[in-house]
Amino acid sequence: MVNIGRLVWFVTLSLAVALATWGFGWWSIVVCAAAWTWIRRSDAAAPLMAAAAAALAWGGLLVVQSLSGPVGRVADVVGEAMQVGAIPLLILTLAFPALIAGATAGLVRGLPSRDHG
Repeated sequence: MVNIGRLVWFVTLSLAVALATWGFGWWSIVVCAAAWTWIRRSDAAAPLMAAAAAALAWGGLLVVQSLSGPVGRVADVVGEAMQVGAIPLLILTLAFPALIAGATAGLVRGLPSRDHG
């Protein structure tokens, strides 16, 4: 059975990361992941969910960009310049926000709560 609370959390975080990245840049992943995880700190799956949501968000941004420009060709050129190839470059591009969001969520989950009982 699907946990509706987690699904809503996941979808809203994905949208927030995509919009914040579009508007403010990659560093906004930290802010979004921290805020969303603070709300659901007791959820043990928060770091994994945050990582997946950020990767999905950036995947969506790549799809949007590919509709208006030659993303595939750019990936070929940049991947070749970095000596990794296009596919590994795209994987690394999705891993970057996932690692940032997952690490941030893990740190926030580990913070002590103010309520002591």
